[in-house]
Amino acid sequence: MRQFVSKIWNSPFARNVGKLLSANIFAQVLGFLVYPILTRLYAPEDFGLLNLFVNIGNILVLLATMEYQYAIMLAKEKKQAVAAAQLSSLLAVVWTLLTLLALPFREQIVSVFHIETSSNLFWLLPIYVLFNAAWNILNLCLMRGKQFGAISRYKITNSVLLSAAKLGMGWGGMTSIGLIVSTCIASILSLFITLSVRLKRGWTYITRLDWSAIKEVARSYKKFPVFSLPRAFANSLGAALPALLLVPFFGLEKMGIWSMAITLSFAPISLIVNSVQQVLFQKVTENVHQHQPIRPMLLRFTWMTVAVVLPFFILLYWPLPWITGWLLGDDWTVSGEYIRWMLPWLLMVCLNGPICFVADVFMAQGVGLIFECAIMLARLLGLLFGIWMQRFDYAIAGYVGASAIVLIAQEIWFYSLINKYERTR
Repeated sequence: MRQFVSKIWNSPFARNVGKLLSANIFAQVLGFLVYPILTRLYAPEDFGLLNLFVNIGNILVLLATMEYQYAIMLAKEKKQAVAAAQLSSLLAVVWTLLTLLALPFREQIVSVFHIETSSNLFWLLPIYVLFNAAWNILNLCLMRGKQFGAISRYKITNSVLLSAAKLGMGWGGMTSIGLIVSTCIASILSLFITLSVRLKRGWTYITRLDWSAIKEVARSYKKFPVFSLPRAFANSLGAALPALLLVPFFGLEKMGIWSMAITLSFAPISLIVNSVQQVLFQKVTENVHQHQPIRPMLLRFTWMTVAVVLPFFILLYWPLPWITGWLLGDDWTVSGEYIRWMLPWLLMVCLNGPICFVADVFMAQGVGLIFECAIMLARLLGLLFGIWMQRFDYAIAGYVGASAIVLIAQEIWFYSLINKYERTR
């Protein structure tokens, strides 16, 4: 047993996961340290507005690269990987320009959410889209090169800058714009700091366009925009549905309290899950290229996750409302109640998220799209039920319950793909 644990601990996989996890843990610890201050500087409405802005921005970021950035990892040859990065970058520029063209209609857009006084903040959307799309591309380039230390540095830099900017804006009295402006500033500076180490080499790759290679990559990986993009869009839209649907009916204050529940629970879990997913994606892709087994590694991860996460969630259930009230202030106690309801869903996120790339590895994006549409529809029905009942809490309960049920079915499907590969390799 000791040899087994030692082997895992000293493996490249464990070291790479450790780099990313340490960065994410640092980011989360820093966040927990500043949230008690931020919730006393900013009102729940400010957090609700940030949630709405980020959700709209994330949908546009997703569209910006058309999911072609994942071809960077899957390409067997370096030439193809470079072409995939170039194609993704060109698409990101085009979508940023399209976002700029939509800004003259921002008054009509914000009127839907009854936030007319915040319309000028949506000038920041093109900036958010461009720099977050650029990071998505760079992230896959770094993953392909196994440069997980560079990814960790970006996450740490972003966390420090984001926390500092939010605190500075809050203390400076710019609470109505501070959270959104800080988010954009952190994205810009973090990207430039990360790129500064490799700017010369990266600039050469980006500017020397090989149009024939770009066209070949676009054809070879056309399943990404045809299937993966709608699938990811459905997932991103499903995540944005609470903000898009509930703000017009219940206002920014309730959305701010819900967004804090997401920030305290889903956000840290998502960062950890993404850290493991990035390393697993690279390792599984490498094994598949070499016709090596992947099921033992993935099964071991699944059972270890259950053994660690489930007892922790059970112990955390009872004190959650007290914890959020003590940490953030009495106005935020309800966030702890929402997190309670989220625990079954969060468990499935821990199990499902790290292996979600399986559909891309085995080019099963079509079925993956069906699952994402199913979870989006289930979430929509849960939210509409709450709107019909005129109860915000019913809407949230329906949203998280529907998410957990569909994720269970998706987890079963993922392992069916893995088992099929093991039988035919």
